[in-house]
Amino acid sequence: MVFLLRMMKFAGMALNIGEKVRQRAKELRIGPTELGKMINTSKQNVYGIFRRKSLDTELLRKLSKALNYDFFQYYINESLTFIGEGSPTYGKKGRQAAGSDEIQKLKKELEDLREKYELIKKVNKLLEKQKTR
Repeated sequence: MVFLLRMMKFAGMALNIGEKVRQRAKELRIGPTELGKMINTSKQNVYGIFRRKSLDTELLRKLSKALNYDFFQYYINESLTFIGEGSPTYGKKGRQAAGSDEIQKLKKELEDLREKYELIKKVNKLLEKQKTR
C-alpha cells in the first residue's frame, strides 16, 4: 500500500485519503460521531482520520463498508493492474492483453444474454396467445 502511495506521489498525484473519507461522509450527511460509532472508534479518532494522508488497509476496509464506497480505487495506478488470482501485470502491453481477454469474455456473455432475452420474448408471446384463447 505504501508502495502505491509513493507511486502516486511520484506521478504528481499526492493523495489525501482522509480528505476523500471526509468528503464521502459529508455527501452522506454522516457526522464524525456517527461515523465513529459505525467503525467502532471515537469522534476524535475520526477527525484524525480526516487529516491523514494514508490509512491502514483494515481501517480503509471498515470505512469503505460504513460509507458504502470503495476507497481502494484511489490506489489503483495505470502502470499496475492486478488480474485473476492477484498476479500483477506491469506495463501497458500486459494490461491490454488481459483487457482484451476480458472484453472477449464480456462480449460472449452479452451475446448469450441477448439470445436468452429473445427466447424469453418468444415464450411471453406464446403465453399471451394462450391467455387470450
